[in-house]
Amino acid sequence: MIAFCVSLLAVLGFAISLWKVGVVPAARSLIASSVSGVSAMFDAETTDLEKEAAVRRAAFDLLAGVWRLAWRFGLTLAAAGAPIVLADVAGLVPADVVMGLMLRLDYIVAVTVAAILVARFASKRLSKNTASESEAYSDGDRLVHTLAFSTPMVMKSLAAADDRAFRLTNKAAESRPPIFITSLARGGTTALLNAFFDMPAIATHQYRDMPFITAPYLWSRLGGKRSDRVTRRERAHGDGLEIDLDSPEAFDEALWRLYWPNKYRRQAIDLWQNGDANGPACDRMRRHFDKIVALRRPAQTHARYLSKNNANIARLRVLPSYFPGCDIVVPLRRPSAHAASLLRQHKNFLALQAEDDFVRRYMSDIGHLEFGLLHKPMAFDQFDPGETGPDQPDYWLRYWIAAFHEVKQQNDTCLIVTQDDLRSRPDETVNALRGALSLPQTGQRFGTYFRSTPDKTPDQLFDAELLRRANTLYDDLDKLAVK
Repeated sequence: MIAFCVSLLAVLGFAISLWKVGVVPAARSLIASSVSGVSAMFDAETTDLEKEAAVRRAAFDLLAGVWRLAWRFGLTLAAAGAPIVLADVAGLVPADVVMGLMLRLDYIVAVTVAAILVARFASKRLSKNTASESEAYSDGDRLVHTLAFSTPMVMKSLAAADDRAFRLTNKAAESRPPIFITSLARGGTTALLNAFFDMPAIATHQYRDMPFITAPYLWSRLGGKRSDRVTRRERAHGDGLEIDLDSPEAFDEALWRLYWPNKYRRQAIDLWQNGDANGPACDRMRRHFDKIVALRRPAQTHARYLSKNNANIARLRVLPSYFPGCDIVVPLRRPSAHAASLLRQHKNFLALQAEDDFVRRYMSDIGHLEFGLLHKPMAFDQFDPGETGPDQPDYWLRYWIAAFHEVKQQNDTCLIVTQDDLRSRPDETVNALRGALSLPQTGQRFGTYFRSTPDKTPDQLFDAELLRRANTLYDDLDKLAVK
């Protein structure tokens, strides 16, 4: 009995010391230093000199981290051994008897089970139901993410292996032409995506496809089914929309960036022109779309891949020729409300990306370059980014005018739907759009996907003449909208 009590004191001393001296935070810091160094080597947004400096800093941090972990773990072992040594010196029980008990299999199993139960209870009491985008990624997840997006060669090699694996088991797989939902960010594309996501004839990317975006088929079998350790949380935009691994999201921008890298200049994203055709790349993207359809809707013979990708507004001129038979849906939001929302999110992501560099890296890797430190405007014909900075409301209103001028120029290949109609008449509007897309009737109700309150239009933020031009353009496009 004395040996058992001493052994429990040793275990308790080990646990308390492990907590008090900070072994776990020291280990996490060590891993974070490793991730920082690896990330710096593969960061396309930094120069060679910046990479060299970052790797050097990470190396020094790594050495310091090893020392911090070593002395902390030494203290933890000393705390565990102290009760055993003291009991032996006092003549209560020999040390070899206590150690013999602690090395027995039944003892190890019993203590381990008890520790797991205590840890789970404490975790439930201390944990929160929400987490930021970066907190949802552990240090290990961050390292895997960095390696998955490390180089174009890695991503293309993964895609080729995924294609071969997919063909072995899906020889006859073929989907219908895709549907593209696109607009400027904050235009209502995510709400429309969520409404379509629940239709049985629609297949989309989901958060569980991260980080191996180019190999969704293999990843779904090797690791993509993980969901028990991920809680539902509000996304980083702070707009009340909650996400988990089963939520739909836009990830195919990573493919466009992979196969058309010359379009992504340091300061802007060029528009796709008819002369930018890349047949092999289009074939790879069609195969990728087919894989998502097969994964998400294996029992549906006529399912369609749905892409919600705001950057596709830069490809309106080429999507119909790259993907014959495709449909393009463009949500339209009132210009002052839309521009004000763009400005708010730009400021939001400036803060987020400054606070956690992995947020910047994550957004860059998946091609979400709309806001913050990563902001790269699309080079619309009528937009000069140097006229005012993105910290000014009129910058975003001018950007809106240029973007939707491009939509107006390509309106014969687009299905326009207004956010006002989605808010005030969700069922009638989405069903009209569903009919235009030749999607089967499902009896689905759409009121829960869209806000029912009128969109606020802070007109006072903007130059009056600029706003007049924007509203005139909005009225012209509204006349073309699906009703």
